[in-house]
Amino acid sequence: MHSLAALRGASFGVQVGTTSLTAIESAIKPSSQPQVFNGSNDVVTALRQHHVDAIVVDLATAFYLTSGGQIPGGIVAGQFSAPGGDNWGLLLSHHSKLTPCVDQALAKVRANGTLAAITKRWMQSGAGVPVLK
Repeated sequence: MHSLAALRGASFGVQVGTTSLTAIESAIKPSSQPQVFNGSNDVVTALRQHHVDAIVVDLATAFYLTSGGQIPGGIVAGQFSAPGGDNWGLLLSHHSKLTPCVDQALAKVRANGTLAAITKRWMQSGAGVPVLK
């Protein structure tokens, strides 16, 4: 599979409230409406039980699902860009004493290019996952 067009006939599952539905509709443009599920566990179950042919999740989640045994025999078929894209964040407790330190460290790795390099290596390049167009 080398193109998004090759996926148009597949049935897709997606979690409600995520950017995945928009990604499917705008980038893949499937011939049938994706099935929307209430939670990520429901999406994974639908795939494992063959109720859908494929699911769309962010790349990090795809690696987790396929390497952690949640989807035995599952493969990451490809990656693609979609409008909006996902952004990353750090989560700390409200009024955490670590916030100033984390903000400073994040600003430094962003300014010196380390954050971009890490993102490109581990998220965008996708460890060899083909880019579908």
